Amino acid sequence: MLKELKIAIDKQQQVSVRTKDGNITVGLPKQSIDPERIKIYTQNGVVSVPINDINHVLRIIGKI
Repeated sequence: MLKELKIAIDKQQQVSVRTKDGNITVGLPKQSIDPERIKIYTQNGVVSVPINDINHVLRIIGKI
């Protein structure tokens, strides 16, 4: 899971992240100052997600 987030950050790919409580966030991940969290830039703003709460990561690979 962390591996997929790191790949998405490096390749600037969007992700769909599902947390343990069932919330799904779609957006562009960025490294956070806090090593325990990941920032996801969505259409509605920035969401900070605790890494330990992430249940599933899906990278969204689009055509350029």
